[in-house]
Amino acid sequence: MGFPNRSRVTIKDVAKACGVSTQTISRVINDRIDVSSTTREKILAVMQEMDYQPSALARSMRQNSKTLGVIVAELRFVGISSTLNGITQAADARGYSLMLKELPSFDSMEMQPLIQSLIAHRVEGIIYAAPEVGENWKTIQRNLSKQIPPMVYLKGNPSSAPITLSMDNYSGAYSITRHLIDQGYRHIAHISGPMDWWESRERQRAWSRALFDAGLPVPEYASIQGNWSSASGYTCMDSLLKQYPEMDAVFAANDQMALGVLNIAWEKHINIPGQLGVAGFDDIPESKYFSPPLTTVYQDLNKLGDLAVRKLISLSSPDDTDPAVQGNSLMLPTELRVRQSTTRQN
Repeated sequence: MGFPNRSRVTIKDVAKACGVSTQTISRVINDRIDVSSTTREKILAVMQEMDYQPSALARSMRQNSKTLGVIVAELRFVGISSTLNGITQAADARGYSLMLKELPSFDSMEMQPLIQSLIAHRVEGIIYAAPEVGENWKTIQRNLSKQIPPMVYLKGNPSSAPITLSMDNYSGAYSITRHLIDQGYRHIAHISGPMDWWESRERQRAWSRALFDAGLPVPEYASIQGNWSSASGYTCMDSLLKQYPEMDAVFAANDQMALGVLNIAWEKHINIPGQLGVAGFDDIPESKYFSPPLTTVYQDLNKLGDLAVRKLISLSSPDDTDPAVQGNSLMLPTELRVRQSTTRQN
């Protein structure tokens, strides 16, 4: 037999389908700890399949809950943790609390129980703060319930979700490649991040276009894929030295990989910036203390988090007009930070 008509699903229907009491369903809705993980997961899955929502009273309470949901993954990445810091500060400044849910990985299929749990806790909106990697954004949208609070997606292609806030990776990567060209470098290699990341593809696309626009070579072997870590920057640079011997500059897609480049250059007695220009992306706090200080691209991830909160509040509260977050797609600018790693002596 199928489930009851979705418009009439009650807590008793869910309890019956799960073979548990209504009290157990209530405990899961209220995130009580006295329910086993196996039972909790089963109940959340059934609630999702039946499209069950809390009662009309609970839904009305959601409008004044002053709570926002945040879904993240891979907090070990600098960009994600910095964005979360901005979200936390912005929510606190506006009197909102946060309910944080973490996915085990970007491509995890476990997001539906997390979303269902956030809805059960009457959040006014959800920030999906895990960047677009592979099909993760599209997978979420294919499986979303029809009855969800407003949802904002961070750091991905504006065409991949209804409401997005992202950094302008393309213009940042174009400007830093253009800077290398203006410094007289002519054989500029690129160490990309993982190519299933939208941000990686944008930075690589801009590097390639800047070289093309300047009439410079863009050989296939001039680009190599890293994984954002300093270790991968070291390994990729070692490969580039062998496959692109005429290389005179490297644009690494983040500062950590650029650190790996600087390290192997030091080991091999390659003068920076005289023999080799090195540039990164992100402007992490440590980059100005690299040896030499690193030319990079600054992206204001705290502001991204701030605007995400403001956008969500404006969506959940129509009377709250905020000119800074008008429209369904916001692209924040980046800023080139020039330091000694690319500044050749005249």
